[in-house]
Amino acid sequence: MKVINKTSFPIIAFCWCKKIGCGEEVIIESGESKYVFGPSIGSVDKGDCFIVVPGKITCHEDPDNEFGYHVSKGKKLILANDDMGVTIQHYLDK
Repeated sequence: MKVINKTSFPIIAFCWCKKIGCGEEVIIESGESKYVFGPSIGSVDKGDCFIVVPGKITCHEDPDNEFGYHVSKGKKLILANDDMGVTIQHYLDK
């Protein structure tokens, strides 16, 4: 999943799958965007394979609206479907 950070602070994001677990936490600085992957499911041809949660999400400090989702200190943002999703939180909440 592509996570875009339009807040004034760094955020931490990770994708997860209920049946397998969580991917690595990714720190995304203010104004940056990064791809965040789920847990590893093995390797093929000397490369690792990861669960991919499709989509793109923009995080900002405004209330949720058509431009993105609200992220603030002390409040986790969790977006999910039936068995996979992404969790995003303020860096200092780690």
